[in-house]
Amino acid sequence: MTWISRIRFNRHFCQKKILWLRDGEFFHHYEPAGPVSGDYCDLIVPPNEPGSVYFLVGDVSGKGVAASILMAHLHAIFRSLVLLNLPVNQLLERANRVFSEGTLSTHYATLVCGKASASGQVEVCNAGHCPPLLLQKGNVRRIGPTGLPVGLFGHTQFDVTRIEVARGDTLFLYTDGLTETRNPSDLEYGEERLIEFVARQRALAPQELVAACLRDSTDFSSSAAKVDDLTMMALQRT
Repeated sequence: MTWISRIRFNRHFCQKKILWLRDGEFFHHYEPAGPVSGDYCDLIVPPNEPGSVYFLVGDVSGKGVAASILMAHLHAIFRSLVLLNLPVNQLLERANRVFSEGTLSTHYATLVCGKASASGQVEVCNAGHCPPLLLQKGNVRRIGPTGLPVGLFGHTQFDVTRIEVARGDTLFLYTDGLTETRNPSDLEYGEERLIEFVARQRALAPQELVAACLRDSTDFSSSAAKVDDLTMMALQRT
């Protein structure tokens, strides 16, 4: 089985495309509002679990350098714990404990942590984050929170949502920098508009879907200044 990756960086955003074995594709777009960001976005291929991949999208409380440092801390925690080959909920519970012990009580992060296998089975834990959207034929399913944000309490348990991703289905994840985008009239883009938009675009490949969402949010915001980091990730089984 072969993994192929292509990474492009510049001052404003990072985009990364990875083929999910021979049966799927990932794509994400990351765009900080300023020089640094508190958004967390990662794809981790565990060396001891051929055919699986972990995906994470989150948002650390606060802004600027402080949030960026916390995000880097969270990134290092998950990168280390993935090697333990834990179930997704135990991985998140242990990461929550380590993060809580190393930060102030006012620091926390909303986060989606998931694991996808080549068979199409996906496990998702949602720690108080924006609901991921599963785009299926004729249906958009929200995957709501299964636990509290990471860092609020040292000993928190998380439930797991298990889904079967059929060929052609797409899982779409994002931070509130998308849904809380505002236009010059101070109206919010919102989750309802996002769901309606991705439902119409669900046949698109991950890169095209992310690009379409970015265009729609940009058109909506018009000349309004960007005030929050923006991250989107799409996972599609082909």
